[in-house]
Amino acid sequence: MDLLDQMATFVRVVEGKSLSAAARSMRLSLPAVSRQLRALEEELGATLVVRSTRRLHVTAQGEEWYRHSVRVLRDIDDAKASMKARGGVRGTLVVSASITFGSVILVPRLKELLATHRELEVDLRLEDHLVNIVGEGIDVAIRAGSPPPDSTAYVAQPVFTMARVLVAAPDLLRKGTPKTLADLGRRPCLVQVTPQGQTIGWALRSKEKDETVEVRGRFRTHAPSVLRDLAIHGAGIAYVPDWLVADDIREGRLVRVLPAFRAPPITAWAIYRTPLRGSPRLRAFLAILPKDEARAEE
Repeated sequence: MDLLDQMATFVRVVEGKSLSAAARSMRLSLPAVSRQLRALEEELGATLVVRSTRRLHVTAQGEEWYRHSVRVLRDIDDAKASMKARGGVRGTLVVSASITFGSVILVPRLKELLATHRELEVDLRLEDHLVNIVGEGIDVAIRAGSPPPDSTAYVAQPVFTMARVLVAAPDLLRKGTPKTLADLGRRPCLVQVTPQGQTIGWALRSKEKDETVEVRGRFRTHAPSVLRDLAIHGAGIAYVPDWLVADDIREGRLVRVLPAFRAPPITAWAIYRTPLRGSPRLRAFLAILPKDEARAEE
């Protein structure tokens, strides 16, 4: 059995925190992963992981072997990428992004990416929950609103920043424009919730201080694009990413509410496994992402 295959399997086991996650990401059977791990431990004469019915614990020797494995596999990937780059971008890239960002920002750019690199295939997964990059076989995830993983197993590359703004339809504001944050509680508001149903408070910053406004409304959703559409139709005030409504504000479909207030900036990250660093297909994808002048959502 090839030692490099065993290294790759062990890295997936550690990063996925289970044998089953490694099996799914590598498209192997669970017994096959178990056999590779057992053969690797016999080859090294060391116990790398301790398994129980509930969790997997990496031993001190396992952690040392993991660091060696990541370094070796990264060097090999870098060498392969250097050779493959001469022949163009090819292969499959699995991308995870939130529904709104993926639909509005990524999809238009992917057309050009695929037209430029005709041997590249993209598997785009639109999902509004945090993903297990290794366990779900994802190459790169675009996420904001939560800190990136604190692990050498991943690279978290800052891509751009975003800020949410308050907007409403001009017709709605003719019935009364909020002058203070307290006024928001007396106006119809469109509420964003997490996929788990928790209300997202409206964090707003002025020159004087930062405040979080707890608003209520008759309509709630986890999708910012739906909040934008409802705001355009006059259903209420929405708290949405600035990049999502920039065209609507410029063309008069929406108007800023309390423009002196702005949400604290949030960084959007491209998160990928360390061994993919330098991959031609990953580099080609990262190149199409908007820079800081275009902003991203949670």
